[in-house]
Parts: sequence; C-alpha cells; structure tokens
Amino acid sequence: MTRTSEGLDAEPFRCTLQVRWADFDQFGHVNNVKFIEYAQEARILFVRSRFSPFGLGNLPQVVRRTEIDHLRPVLRDSTSVDVEIAVEHVGTTSYQIRQTILDAAGEVCCILRVVLVAYDTSTSTAVEIPQGVRHVLEAAHQHAAITGQDPHE
Repeated sequence: MTRTSEGLDAEPFRCTLQVRWADFDQFGHVNNVKFIEYAQEARILFVRSRFSPFGLGNLPQVVRRTEIDHLRPVLRDSTSVDVEIAVEHVGTTSYQIRQTILDAAGEVCCILRVVLVAYDTSTSTAVEIPQGVRHVLEAAHQHAAITGQDPHE
C-alpha cells in the first residue's frame, strides 16, 4: 500500500462484489445494467474507505456523466467481480474516476469513466470540492499519473 506524506492512501482502490443469481440474463451472462449497480456499490465503498478516516465520508455528490465500454461478458461461472477505481482528474466542483470491472478470472469486462460533482442538497447546486476531499483525490490522482495508464487497457 502506498501512502503519501500526509498518510493518505494513494493506491488505486479495489473491492470484490458478489455476483447474484438475479444479475444474469437469459443469455447466461450478467445483464449490462448490472455493471452500473456494481460501479455504484464500488463508489460507495471507495468514498467510505478513502474519505471516512478523515471525517469526510458524508460528502453529498451526484453522478454527472457515465461512459461505459463493455469489453467481454461476465459469465455464469463468476461468483464475484473485482472493481478497481483510479482518480483521473480533479476539478473545482467535480472529479473523474475510472472504474475497471474484472471477472473472477481477472479478465477486464467493463471500463467506466464517471464524473462526480460535489453537491449542496439545500440549494441543488454544484459546490467546490472541500479541501480535505481534494487532498485525498489529488493524492490518488498523482499516484495514477506517476504509475501511468490503467494496465488493463
């Protein structure tokens, strides 16, 4: 695990999610809409893992954009998928992450690029990313920039 001088975890985030029987369609592979659900579950775990240790786990944010490349199906023999998250860009009110979904054999099945916006629920408007969150995101982004592109692409 790589940590920055501030103690921030700079490694790409990775989690394992269970593939449920109901996720499969009539063709014997995970239905394409389930990848959105896996990505959302992983993002929640990412935020809890990376922001909560600094008291930042409740940042309201909304998805602004999701781009998905389906590369191969997740077949019935997969009981779990791994999701890796890397920070690609940090802006003033938003940040972009890359989510790579791998099957149980470690094959890349799907790559998502997601833009998340810091959000004020009382005014329903975008707000500047809080400084503490920015530090966490920038540490992850710098690690990604130093190590290069996703090895799965």
